[in-house]
Amino acid sequence: MDNPFNPSFGKMPNIFLNRDSLTNRIINELNRGNSPYQTSLIYGQRGSGKTTLMTNITNQLNDDKNWIVINLILDDDLLISLINQLQNSLVSLKLSKTLDLDLKFNFMGLGLEASVNQQVEENFQLIFENILKKLTQKGYKVLLCIDEVKLDPLLKKLASTYQIMIREDLNVSLLMAGLPENVSEIQNDDVLTFLLRANRIILSPLSVEDVKLSYHHIFTEAGYQLDQTTLLYMTKQTLGFAYAFQLLGYHVWNAAKQQADKLITEKTIDSILGVYTSDLNRNVYFKVYSELSAKEKEFVQAMVKAKNNKVKSKTIGQIMHKDANYISVYRRKLIDDQIIQPADYGYVSFLLPKFDQFVQQQMILDEI
Repeated sequence: MDNPFNPSFGKMPNIFLNRDSLTNRIINELNRGNSPYQTSLIYGQRGSGKTTLMTNITNQLNDDKNWIVINLILDDDLLISLINQLQNSLVSLKLSKTLDLDLKFNFMGLGLEASVNQQVEENFQLIFENILKKLTQKGYKVLLCIDEVKLDPLLKKLASTYQIMIREDLNVSLLMAGLPENVSEIQNDDVLTFLLRANRIILSPLSVEDVKLSYHHIFTEAGYQLDQTTLLYMTKQTLGFAYAFQLLGYHVWNAAKQQADKLITEKTIDSILGVYTSDLNRNVYFKVYSELSAKEKEFVQAMVKAKNNKVKSKTIGQIMHKDANYISVYRRKLIDDQIIQPADYGYVSFLLPKFDQFVQQQMILDEI
């Protein structure tokens, strides 16, 4: 039997843990029309399952003949791609053959393709509105999806035009996914303040029970044996981090296949913790840590220096030689960015598994 776990970024894993209910809720809300979910922002740290959730939603809506799903990449061709995909939908639905553009017009010898693209960009709102009106009149709904979203001039133009389409009561929805800091920057932009009212879909850690039961089901169905103690030991290594769940399962599965018996023990898990931690560092934590500000790095380093799983904010302040108000600013920022989490009153802990080990490693390397 092939390994059922898939820790590759951007791919739909075979095991989509504990997101089915969320997927169904989003789809039901989108189908309902006038819903807060019409404009939604999926918010989560790298590896939290944003792309997987969005892919699951779009796959299901693609199977619904009433929906047209437009997947967009945030680059220089954003607006052109949107119009091209919508035009292709019109053609396939036999609602139109061509855009209402004068393709013979030539901009200073730029050529046909450049001319058409320039016309699309300059007349984007009009073209977008005309297509949406045709689709809405026929009962079709359009979902615009943008992954890895960040503040960008073309995104601002698209979002501002989208707001007008909403006011026109046209059948269009917007689903974007991004890192916490990028989502916050978008929502706080002066031009895009309407997105402050957008629905935030926060991908919190998976529950201990869901991770444990899923591991138990997957491995026992494949004929492996593991007791409750081992299950809990496995679960603890992930801290509910979606990428860690896939990554640990992947390595444990490969290790178990090499054993003569079908018994998975803590020793089996210990044998792969080195490569598991290395993959977390390389694929997630180097990028996460590099994007922290100097003061945020100092904050997480203070947590490591405290040498406790749960650290008092007061202790962090003492290590950093800063007062409570100063500490609370960075505490809130790191919580919002899903690096740390509140842990009992006045305490914080790391949200990401083994991130403390990574921070400690970086502290040692910085001293060399």
